[in-house]
Amino acid sequence: MSQLLVRVQQHLQLFAASRHLTTSSRACAEASKAEKPFRSVRAFVRSAKQETPEPIETSISGEVPKWIDGSLYRNGPGLFEVGNDKYNHLFDGLSLLHRFNIKNGQVTYQNRFLRSDHYTKNMKANRIVCGEFGTVGHPDPCHNLFQRVLSRFKTRKASDNCNVNVMSIKDEIYAMTETSYMWRIDPKTLESVEKLDISEFLAVNMATAHPHYTNDGTHYNMGSSFGKVTKYNIIKIDAADAGQPLLQKSSILCSIPARGRDPSYYHSFGMTDNYFVYVEQPLHINVMKVLKATLLGSSFTDIMEYRPQNKARFHVVNSRTGELYSIEYTADAFFCFHHINAYEDDGHIVVDLCTHKDEGVIHKGSVEEMTKDEYVPAQGSKVMRYVLPLTVDKKAGIHNLVKLPNTECSARLGEDGSVFCIPERISDAVIELPQINYASYNGKPYQYSYGINVYSSEINKIDFKNKSYKAWGMDDYIASEPVFVAAPSSGSEDDGVVLTALVSDDPSKKPHLLAILDARDLKEIGLAKINVDMTNSFHGMFIRNA
Repeated sequence: MSQLLVRVQQHLQLFAASRHLTTSSRACAEASKAEKPFRSVRAFVRSAKQETPEPIETSISGEVPKWIDGSLYRNGPGLFEVGNDKYNHLFDGLSLLHRFNIKNGQVTYQNRFLRSDHYTKNMKANRIVCGEFGTVGHPDPCHNLFQRVLSRFKTRKASDNCNVNVMSIKDEIYAMTETSYMWRIDPKTLESVEKLDISEFLAVNMATAHPHYTNDGTHYNMGSSFGKVTKYNIIKIDAADAGQPLLQKSSILCSIPARGRDPSYYHSFGMTDNYFVYVEQPLHINVMKVLKATLLGSSFTDIMEYRPQNKARFHVVNSRTGELYSIEYTADAFFCFHHINAYEDDGHIVVDLCTHKDEGVIHKGSVEEMTKDEYVPAQGSKVMRYVLPLTVDKKAGIHNLVKLPNTECSARLGEDGSVFCIPERISDAVIELPQINYASYNGKPYQYSYGINVYSSEINKIDFKNKSYKAWGMDDYIASEPVFVAAPSSGSEDDGVVLTALVSDDPSKKPHLLAILDARDLKEIGLAKINVDMTNSFHGMFIRNA
């Protein structure tokens, strides 16, 4: 049995893996939109035919504010074919890094493929030999049948195709994914410099691509440890000492035991001034299917199971002591990729999430689905607020434990002592890839968030105070995650711009774009036109020039 556990642990590491639309508030006809084809959806899985490693000038229409001085870095899948082979899922494409450098009212653009081990091996073989989230790599063609079967039981390394996000620590840029690997990237040339493996420093098999950071340069992340008891770990990375290797001073602040044999999948977590919030959701990695999937050559998607009969659980950790809060918070089942923000308010923790009713959004990300003529997306992600009362009156009975004004959220004490939370839907917007004014408002009370409407590829601005939203978009374009950049001496939360890269549905007729929008009303300020190959991307960040 111990050998089986070791084998499961080894293979879990492998598997971790209309021109301008109105900007007025409006309701979303959710049911009717869900039945319509998703505009320009093929652009999500388009491959770049060639790189643009040297910065090229873009042509500007409108104006690029001269106070914007820095680079927007973005990361995402940029190659879905290798030789005659094709990747099966949106999450699988080989990483393409993008840089938009903005200075003196001008914009340059460049991109470069991440030279991961997976990229290098695939290019050498001219086929997909390294598996990803939804794609199984080809076995070595020189092996006979027995050798191929035997090779399934050998320990294989998790993917280093870091195609999800970018992170900045000190003056360095890192490409990230959901395994234990990250790649250091040259911030000017986008060249792949060095691969790092956090599992060499900590007992962690995988980590998220959505770390949090504080003003003193400390970074926090979450990673899972697989074994007899799976643990979800809060990871602290101290970047204060410039002479130390990046992960040399990393440590595990807290470990949260999984509630069952099969670990929960997660993509992000929340952080307030004093607490971390981790949501253990009912999308599980079925441990017993791991070895079978490895033997039969199945992908990560084949071992994931959504169990709606299980409740979602909110775990709260003291960020200073690492102590796990004793109260167990639960809610009806949901699936979530992205936390929007979390903050403390008068003895409560407010947690805002983009939630889905189930894991259907993952299956709708298959390339086969996304290239259909009539693509219908999964039910959209709703902006939901949960309120966790930090103090619980054991005599409260059925009474609402939430004492905050201006919220429809509630929480009630269960017979087992747990607190059951009922959320409030903040607006009719259906968004994903949320961003906020992170530097000033992450972990603090805030009013605004920006995201992409999953049905129309519009940019939406959510007003959490007035529970409304505004929208902007362009026909025949897919918008990327909106990134907020604060204006100098910003006087309000939304005083600044929103940057979004727009991928053209037909680049032969319309160029790709970088749009600069006024963050207050989403009015277009300027467009940078890009006449070279550019693909969609998942996440990114803006870094000011030194």
